[in-house]
Amino acid sequence: INLYNAATLKLIVDHYPVKSIKRIGSIFRGPWDQPVVRLFGEVITLDNLEHDIIRKEYNEPRIHLALVCAAKGCPKLRSEAYVAERLDEQLDDQSQDFLSSPAGLHIDRERQVVYFSSIFKWYGEDFIAGYSPTSEFSGLDQIERAVANFSSRYLSSSDRDYLKTGGYSVKYLDYDWSLNEQISS
Repeated sequence: INLYNAATLKLIVDHYPVKSIKRIGSIFRGPWDQPVVRLFGEVITLDNLEHDIIRKEYNEPRIHLALVCAAKGCPKLRSEAYVAERLDEQLDDQSQDFLSSPAGLHIDRERQVVYFSSIFKWYGEDFIAGYSPTSEFSGLDQIERAVANFSSRYLSSSDRDYLKTGGYSVKYLDYDWSLNEQISS
């Protein structure tokens, strides 16, 4: 996770100023397809690191909230490195932080719609194995139930109860790909 995040930041710095990570590269080779990650004597792509190593080897859906793409729509970069001794705690903290942000989740009770980050649309299948409930979250498909169940663990009791009750539709937030940068004053 730390290597992925550091390589992403280096990619941004190497192409700065840039308005979005998606503007790095070409239509044939985007930012995630460029060999920029040095690992075990090789240089691989961010896609290789994420999909062929991290997702495949660790089978931990919370990593989707720990890997950052330097966009406003993605989870925030932690101010500390992920460490083995605290990884579970850090992933939980990261999940709670992201789901409490406007980019992670929004519940519109008036319209009966729950808006999840597009991250959950793209990687929702990763949540099925560990978070598929059997009876709660009625009216949702298997991926939506798993994502709602996962998310409910990090929400207030009233939001958790709302998600478990069902009777709402699920939509996904537009992903803001603009660069998440801090302008110095």
